[in-house]
Amino acid sequence: MKAIQNLLAVAFVGTLAGAPAAAGATATNDWSFAIVPYLWVAGIEAETTLPQVPPTTPPEATRFETRLSGGAMLAAEVHYKSVGLWADFAWVRFDSETGSPGPAFSDVNLESDFIHSTAALTWQLPLRGKFQAEVLAGARLWVVNEEITATAGVLPGFNASGDKHWVDPIIGADLRYELSPRWTLLTKGIVGGTSHLGWEVMSGVSYQCNKFCSVAFGYRFLHEEFSEGGFLLNADIQGFILGVGFHF
Repeated sequence: MKAIQNLLAVAFVGTLAGAPAAAGATATNDWSFAIVPYLWVAGIEAETTLPQVPPTTPPEATRFETRLSGGAMLAAEVHYKSVGLWADFAWVRFDSETGSPGPAFSDVNLESDFIHSTAALTWQLPLRGKFQAEVLAGARLWVVNEEITATAGVLPGFNASGDKHWVDPIIGADLRYELSPRWTLLTKGIVGGTSHLGWEVMSGVSYQCNKFCSVAFGYRFLHEEFSEGGFLLNADIQGFILGVGFHF
């Protein structure tokens, strides 16, 4: 059975690393750190397959109205000269109910947990001027757990679950262009996967308030495809982000 979830205007609170280095940093300061709490107002479309669901489940029980019931995100970045380490962890939980289960079942509920974690080494290219570029390479971990419960109607009730995790290699780039001493254009892209595809891109603008604080606004799109052993995930997550960065 394929369960299609749609979620609009969901707020994610977490951290985003990779903002510009603190303004006024000197050449004698080889170390730098960045943590950026942010709000991501995103829309989600996810298509999943749970192989244990009975084949007699009617199509009207496969579309769900989804709400966010929990989440936690944390990312951080540290640099020593031109070499850095970037790590990101995100967990979200969605509770979904079918809008029209039909006579087959009196109620159908789907609970989904997504863990999305990335770690990568970064290297800043030796460029001069207003344009800066950083490349990254690492790995991304996905953990997906879904459980569907159907309450008996004409058909008997059932409970089924699917649990899958996988790790993909990733590569990416972080591009910045300095419009002025305080304003900077930002674009970050990541692509990964072996037999399946996953990628994301974020683009926006940041404003450096002072040496230790910046504000960023942009748009982020994340896509992930995975299929193995009867389990399927095809997800698109996109929306605006607003963050406040702290630099050390």
